Amino acid sequence: MRALLIVVLAAGLFLAGCGQAADSPSVLTSLTGPTTVVTSGTQAAAAPAADPVALPFHSEVIWEKTMNQVPAGHCARTLPAGLVYKWLTHNEGTHVSTHLGSGAYENYLCVFGTAQAPTGWYAEVIRWTAANGDLLLGTSEFQHWTGAPGRSIAVETVTFHDGGTGRFRFAEGDGMSGINAPERTAVYDGTLRYGKKNK
Repeated sequence: MRALLIVVLAAGLFLAGCGQAADSPSVLTSLTGPTTVVTSGTQAAAAPAADPVALPFHSEVIWEKTMNQVPAGHCARTLPAGLVYKWLTHNEGTHVSTHLGSGAYENYLCVFGTAQAPTGWYAEVIRWTAANGDLLLGTSEFQHWTGAPGRSIAVETVTFHDGGTGRFRFAEGDGMSGINAPERTAVYDGTLRYGKKNK
């Protein structure tokens, strides 16, 4: 009986650590407001642990292209010889994700290529807004198309970064994404760690 009680308590703590109620594990669970960090002296009472556990992350996105423009003030990375920046693309949409629930999604893509055609991109920033307003930040790197460019799935590597807000202030992790260009959808899968980086 004691062993069963320990298992039940551990399961409840795991779900709470994932940002989900034990009796409502759906990723659609809506939270009421942004996570706040209460400070006491110089220590943050709600600061994450130093050695976080990697948790599975899954996100499904529907997006629309809202802007293509000359990347003035953006896209500062040095490109290989023969490649030039073509444009900066802004995409906006909505997501349903583990750890976040549902909310707004956006990214800024630096598209590069030859003088004749685009050949790839990287995301300067990706933002997921959680149901309670917390922000998860990431970047991505184009890897390849699974078929015809622009008419198939684009595969990217994704890196999650600290600097978000609430639960994601010290988030980090990585994964992969599949961008369905014709359907304007995307699926992200990877791991996410809450916690302050060891200095």
